Amino acid sequence: MKSFPVYYRPRPYQAEAHAMWQKKRVGIVVFPRQTGKDVAMSIEECQSALLTPKTTGVYVSLNNPMIRDILWDKTYLDPVTGDFVQMLQDNVPAELCDWRATAMTGQFSNGSRLKLQGYFQSGQDRNGVGTSFQRYNFTELALFTREDPLPRLMPIIENEHEPKKLRVASTPRGKRRNPLWQLMQSMEGNPEYGIITRTIDDINEMMRREGMPPVITQDKLEQIRDSYLKRFGNDRMFEQEYYCSFEEMDAAAVYGEAYMKMIEEKRDTEFNLDGGHPVFVAFDIGSSGMHSDATAWIAFQWFNNKLFLFDCGEGHGKALPEYVDDLRAKSWFPRLSTIILPWDGDHHEKAVNTTPADMMRKAFPSVAVLAKSNKVFRIPGARQSDYTQITDIQKVRMQLYNTIVHKTNCDWLLECLENYKYEFNTKLQTWSDKPLHDKHSHMMDALRYVVQATNELDFFQGAFFDTGITPAPTSYAEDWSSVWKK
Repeated sequence: MKSFPVYYRPRPYQAEAHAMWQKKRVGIVVFPRQTGKDVAMSIEECQSALLTPKTTGVYVSLNNPMIRDILWDKTYLDPVTGDFVQMLQDNVPAELCDWRATAMTGQFSNGSRLKLQGYFQSGQDRNGVGTSFQRYNFTELALFTREDPLPRLMPIIENEHEPKKLRVASTPRGKRRNPLWQLMQSMEGNPEYGIITRTIDDINEMMRREGMPPVITQDKLEQIRDSYLKRFGNDRMFEQEYYCSFEEMDAAAVYGEAYMKMIEEKRDTEFNLDGGHPVFVAFDIGSSGMHSDATAWIAFQWFNNKLFLFDCGEGHGKALPEYVDDLRAKSWFPRLSTIILPWDGDHHEKAVNTTPADMMRKAFPSVAVLAKSNKVFRIPGARQSDYTQITDIQKVRMQLYNTIVHKTNCDWLLECLENYKYEFNTKLQTWSDKPLHDKHSHMMDALRYVVQATNELDFFQGAFFDTGITPAPTSYAEDWSSVWKK
């Protein structure tokens, strides 16, 4: 019979993690991306199952598709044997474990059991894991921002009469409302807790001392850093992913830096509307029905290249013109000049054989429809040889540095700005340049249409502008003085 593990040979930093997990009741490793965190923790769990008959362990990620990508379906080429192997299943001799693919479980020959499970089950309201396990293994705990599982689990793990084990393997994801960071802070001074944090430089140095090649070469690291700079406009995410930085701001946040700058400069504040400029409302159109995507709207003023977002709203299950009734109840409605719809506002809806724009015009006469965005804006005056094109997200990011948001009326918009994240590709173990579609998306789509309107529509230059109104001041200080809430 083959010995366990069949293929796995721990690298120096993985061996360090194994030693810590075996000694501590709660053990955390914070390693960079692509360094084998999960193979090490899964092998450790399998060893515990083999050494302690009739015990149970659970391996937990955000959801079932993620745990399949990270561990169950993960394969690699073994450098020694040349075999293409499954990371988890092929490392345990077949005589020692019966793996069941549908349920993602392993039944060991000594009566122990391992279950792989998503914490948030897709299409289900319930979440969490059971309390009947002896060992809990959490992968990428830093991503569990929707709900922190630890308040539910720690009393079970710390039970003096039936002590349980908790293992964690993760990369950082900021500090605010982050269960990984909170767990690390709570562990300080407890001898039963262990933490190992290693940057990619630490890991490469440990490999070098043992005469082994680097996990990621310096040239490759520079290529990765450059790709992050091009995709996200900064290297904060690179610093988190490969140098284990716990910066306050979540580097996965699409508008993170611009949002933090807004907070720092106190541009989330109370202010009055400017009487010298019209009011506009931009919509992101959702679908109908109670379980549809939300319809979101943002009310704004635009002058002297500054954007003032002073009200917003969101809803489900209503026809688009019904939202005009919501606007009509606002004190600023008499000053509303134009409602702005995205490009599909002129597309016919099959069910009613009319367009959203036509329906909206029956409730409010002045409706503008934006052109279909090619997701790219040109920078005026830039040479063709320069970076002459920027994405629509980059355009919003640039405008946010010159945007003021009403703190009370737009509290949900501010929350969306903070929590609008890039999508994580679990199969490739990297971040996409595409934002995640979730509850924060609709308001952020409405914001894109706001910014698109300020660049595209000529009514800001006078078509719908009352030229009899006294021109707005041009200085920054005067602008501000006109909108400060008295």
